[in-house]
Amino acid sequence: MNRKLDFPTLLLFTALLFGIIIRFYPAITNGFPLNDGGMFYTMVQDLKSNGYALPQFTTYNHADIPFAYPPFGFYIASFLGFLFDSDLTVFLYLPALINTISILAFYFFAKEVLDSHITASLATIIYALSPRAFLWQIMGGGITRTFGMLFLLLMLWQAIQLFRKYQHKHLILTILFGACTVMSHPQTALHAALGGLFIFLFYGFNKRGVISAFLVGFGVVLLSSPWWLTILSTHGIEPFLSAGQSSSRTLEFYLIVLRLYSPLNFLSIPFLILFYIGVWVSIKNKNFFFITWIVISYLLDPRGADGIALLAGAMLASMGFTKMISWINRQPETDIENLLLTRKSLNLLVSLFVWFILVASITDFQLINTSLKSDDLETIAWVNENIEKDKTFLLATGHEFSMTDPLQEWFPALTNQYSRTTMQGLEWTLSEDFFPYYEQMALFQKCADVNCVNEWAMKNNVAYDYLIVLIPKEK
Repeated sequence: MNRKLDFPTLLLFTALLFGIIIRFYPAITNGFPLNDGGMFYTMVQDLKSNGYALPQFTTYNHADIPFAYPPFGFYIASFLGFLFDSDLTVFLYLPALINTISILAFYFFAKEVLDSHITASLATIIYALSPRAFLWQIMGGGITRTFGMLFLLLMLWQAIQLFRKYQHKHLILTILFGACTVMSHPQTALHAALGGLFIFLFYGFNKRGVISAFLVGFGVVLLSSPWWLTILSTHGIEPFLSAGQSSSRTLEFYLIVLRLYSPLNFLSIPFLILFYIGVWVSIKNKNFFFITWIVISYLLDPRGADGIALLAGAMLASMGFTKMISWINRQPETDIENLLLTRKSLNLLVSLFVWFILVASITDFQLINTSLKSDDLETIAWVNENIEKDKTFLLATGHEFSMTDPLQEWFPALTNQYSRTTMQGLEWTLSEDFFPYYEQMALFQKCADVNCVNEWAMKNNVAYDYLIVLIPKEK
């Protein structure tokens, strides 16, 4: 009864508990994989049909898309689908499970970087409840993304220990987790190299660190070589070069990123206040690791940097919170755990926690609404029962951004038909034509009548057999 409250452990438990609820609620409520994942679902079927050897192409959407995507998640999904006798169930729940485990992996990494249990636990609560940590991870397409993030965090956790104080086990685990990251997702593979580079520069820039960095790089390349050598020998480097051109680096896109960190992003204002205090603390302490990591990540990969920037952002926000409660209590941060237990600090912590829960819940409801519904599944069932295979469809759904249009992606996967308006997978084949093609798809979705559709089809040299038009229900 007289034991002192283990506040860091309580905070970590809270992060895990509410992180689980936030991540599983949309899946349990919806009952069908969230948003995307249709192409990956087909690739899992292709893998099974090919005796678990990598096919040259996926059968998805009859689009001759190279089977060049990192396959780790596909193998796990195919094995679990065999055990549970339902691949769709795996696509529904596995991303949420792995993303929940990533919360714990983030804590391990944050504890090493911040060198403080309490600050790491605070950062973990912020990370667990931030939409950028789970939004794209728990979707159906998270079957690859969530493994990439988990292994990235585990690799960074081991890498910082490796460069601080060399041990063989840290070298081996850094190589293992790095190779798994490469074989899980292309964007996290890029950020594994980038994050590892910054950890080396800021924490291990010495003779021993140079040797360790070389060994890690060589080991990751060697361990992942059975996959990438197979892809290069079959398709060459072209699919990867093509996919690399699907990340927009325009002034407009960078302005969107800046708005993400501005007061215009109303729901993020409490986070941003803590974040910018943390940035100030970091600069004051001449610690430029976090800021450099965030800026370079956005410059190199604007499309996939949000989730990576959050890793550093959550730690900066936790530093900002500890500085804020120091100001509120007018005491130094030397005994931060006792400062947290004051009434002022607890009131602030509870208020911020409630706000983060509110924001996460709003994101959950958005996710629930971004999925195939009963009407969509009835349409797909009707097509399967009444239309012969291998026909060409145009899907007029009204969604200009196809990557958040679940019918566009799941229709080819569940009907074995060809959809000319589906963009998924084309980043591996279109190269510099990806964004012009995307712009044409957005124009098509604005068509208000058949004449517009026919003019669009003639202009883009598109022949089609069927047009499906979704009519919004009257409110």
